[in-house]
Parts: sequence; C-alpha cells; structure tokens
Amino acid sequence: MSPTALFRLMNQMFVGFAMALAFGAATAGVVWFTETPDTLKRYLEAYFISFNCLISGGLILGTAIFVFQSQESIPSFIESAFDEASLKETTYAEKKKRFLSRRRSITFSADFAVVGFVIFYFCKFPFRGVPEYFLIFFACTQYALGVYVGRKLFYVAQMLNSVEEIRLTRNIFKDDDLGYIISYVNVLSTLTIIFVYVHVTSYYHGPFEYSSILSSSLRVALLLPAVIAAPVLVIFNFYPRVVLRRLYSRSIADQVKRLTDRLKSRSLSEFERMSCVIEYDKLWKDELRNRLRLTLSDLPIGITIVIMIVGLILKR
Repeated sequence: MSPTALFRLMNQMFVGFAMALAFGAATAGVVWFTETPDTLKRYLEAYFISFNCLISGGLILGTAIFVFQSQESIPSFIESAFDEASLKETTYAEKKKRFLSRRRSITFSADFAVVGFVIFYFCKFPFRGVPEYFLIFFACTQYALGVYVGRKLFYVAQMLNSVEEIRLTRNIFKDDDLGYIISYVNVLSTLTIIFVYVHVTSYYHGPFEYSSILSSSLRVALLLPAVIAAPVLVIFNFYPRVVLRRLYSRSIADQVKRLTDRLKSRSLSEFERMSCVIEYDKLWKDELRNRLRLTLSDLPIGITIVIMIVGLILKR
C-alpha cells in the first residue's frame, strides 16, 4: 500500500478509538444520571478495563471504517487490469455486486449481532438495567462489524476467483496491476487477527456472572469469533496470492509466445532464438517469484488464533 493509504489507515484507526471512547463516555454519563455512584464506578471499570471495550471496540471500528472507505479500490484495480469485454465473459459483475451490496452486508452482520445478543444476554454482564443494555449493545456491535470485515475479505477472494480464467488482452504482470490487492488483503488480515485476539481474550476472561445452567457452554461460545476467523483468514489471505500467481504466469506465457513469434522473422539460428526465449522466460518468472514469495511478515497468523483458542480453554 502507498504511504498515503497507510496514513489514511492510521487516521481511520484513531477515529475508531475516538468512537469507542465517545460511546464509553456518553453511556457513562447516562449511567451517572440513572444509577448510583457505585454503579457508575463499576460500569467505567467494566467498560474500560474488565471487558477492554476501548481497545477491542476501537480496533474493530477502525478496521470497519477502513474497509468501508477503501472497498471501491479493489474493483477499480481489477477493472483497470482487464478490458470490459473480457470481464463480461466472467461472473465478476455478480461477485462485485455482492461485494458492494449494503443490504447483504447489513443482513449478514445483523444475523451475527443476534447471535451475539443471545450469547451475551445469557452470559450475564454484572449489571442490570441500563448499564447491561449498553454493554450488550457494544459487544453485539463488535460482532456485527467483525463479520462485516470478514465478509469483505471473502468477496475479495471471490472476485479474484471469477477472473482467474479471464481472457488476457495485455501484459498485466509488467506493471503489477493487481499487486495492490495482496497488500490490501495482508493489511486487512493483520488488523482482523489483532482485533479478534483482543476481543476474544477480553470477553473470555471478563467478569460475566454465568448464572444460567448453560454457563460452561456459553463461555465456550465466547470463542466463536476466533473459531470463525481462523479458517477465513488462513484460506482467504493465501487464495488471492494463488490467483495472482496464475494470472501473472499466464501473462508471462503470452509475452513469451509473442517474443517467439517476433524472433521467427529475424535472421537468427534456432539455438539463438531458443536461448533468447529461455532467458526472457527465466527473468520474468524469477521476478514473479520475488513479487509473490511468502515471507513470515506476510503470513496471516492463523496459527496464533488456534493457539489462542487452545490456551484460553486450558486456562479454564
């Protein structure tokens, strides 16, 4: 990603933390007017310390803002790499429509917000009335926004999948037309790993009352975001890289073929022509490996989430 995009991302994260802080301050004001001073003190401790809502919520809000404001860039890069006629021969338009659909995003997020409500309602925050409602609302909001981010990551992979066999009309590898998508997915995966880890750790160790007969099952249910995030991150972080490798390899093969055709019209021996083509092919494929090779810094730490789940369970 460009330095400008990174600075924009930093500002979006700050906005997310500011929104989480504002929600905590505003709801604390309501609690101050409606409840006792002791309840206010316990609410502030629960929001900012016990359930770590400022950090957890700030990370999720900032990431969701980043996705919402940058989502149009992915289709733009895909559409700039391929001509319109080629794209019409694929299912790209349908995948793009689903990727950008607000109705689908809201519906999908709302479903998980309901799941979150059931979990947090029966886990029982250590409050009754207004403070409990505020904490449940903010926790469900985190569920909804987390799923919103995961859904966008899924459809980035789906859009790339739809153009995997597209008819190439130009050299898309030379200018690395789709390289931005890899950086975008890496950044989004890293942010998702961080906010999932912080959210699950904070709520799993939070002071819930667990007054229901289903207490043990409900506590395990708090691991749901990590259980969902692990396969999504592992699969859909690597998949775009696989598709780009295939597309770029095809683009290189097309260029090698064109070079071979041009060399046939020149007064070169068969050995000279073959040597030139082989060297050209090797240079481009070496460059492809350098661009798309996996490094430790690129890996989505899906294993970290698995270790986190196991570690939390063992500490019970």
